Amino acid sequence: MAQWKQLTEFVVRLPHRTGELARLSAQLRAASVEIVAFFGPSEGKAADGFHLIPGDAERFRAFASETGLETWEEPCFHLSDAHHDGDLVARLDQIASAGINIQFAMALEAGGQFGLMIWVDDEDVDRLARLLGAT
Repeated sequence: MAQWKQLTEFVVRLPHRTGELARLSAQLRAASVEIVAFFGPSEGKAADGFHLIPGDAERFRAFASETGLETWEEPCFHLSDAHHDGDLVARLDQIASAGINIQFAMALEAGGQFGLMIWVDDEDVDRLARLLGAT
């Protein structure tokens, strides 16, 4: 059964040095901070920061505060469901029909499951949460 969750994306700047992502990952593991997704370039024109989406935003905020990690955050939505042909299209059509513009999307399929992360304009966050029944 499809489940939408409203999550929080945190953007951090990592030093462009060998092992920085491994170091951060080890710190997150030691602090029992579950990460749903992470992505991003560490340098170049698109390098505004490294993006982390934790399962528990409050736990990540506490971790960031304790470690002195500077962050900024944005709301996002996560859908997980079994993969069936056309499901993703139907979900995107539902959002478009409501007049909500998706700013950014990232999807991945693995082992018969798919995950979709989407970001929308700030003024559409509450409306999308209601539309999707996001928890």
